[in-house]
Amino acid sequence: MLTHALRLVALASLTAPVCFAQPNPQYGIKDPSPPLGSNIRRNITEGSHVPINKTYSELSPEEREAVHRYYEKIETGDEPPFPAEGLQPIHSAVAKAQQKLLVTGQLVLIASVGPNGNVTEVKAIGRPSPEMVQAAGSIVALSKFKPALCKGQPCNMDFPFVFDFKVR
Repeated sequence: MLTHALRLVALASLTAPVCFAQPNPQYGIKDPSPPLGSNIRRNITEGSHVPINKTYSELSPEEREAVHRYYEKIETGDEPPFPAEGLQPIHSAVAKAQQKLLVTGQLVLIASVGPNGNVTEVKAIGRPSPEMVQAAGSIVALSKFKPALCKGQPCNMDFPFVFDFKVR
């Protein structure tokens, strides 16, 4: 039986500091139904160190700091853009596309978010398949974001997504 998984590395998971006293929690999405012959629901997305079911305003100060660490330079008091409904709707939609296309490989999408919270451009790095790039890019492009704040004013800023597609 062919199974598939989508590893979504969201934001700070690439740069989060190592903590020996307490492991960093990882968030993901479980398959709604277990595979035939099992009661265990498998992860279809995993690997995010930022809760995917929270909006930016719902993130704790530590979780916000994890998001900020992904940016090379962000001034104190400034905020990066963030999906208005949180990461889960985007991750769920991309996971559904991956379940249909069964692609493997890494895809990095950089969404340029304008001061109104609309995505103005999506750049793709990596090509697991042209169909997956198109599907994931469209999902991100149609998503509404909380705009970035620079010196208290809405501004243009990029928001990265890293998807690692695997078929098991």
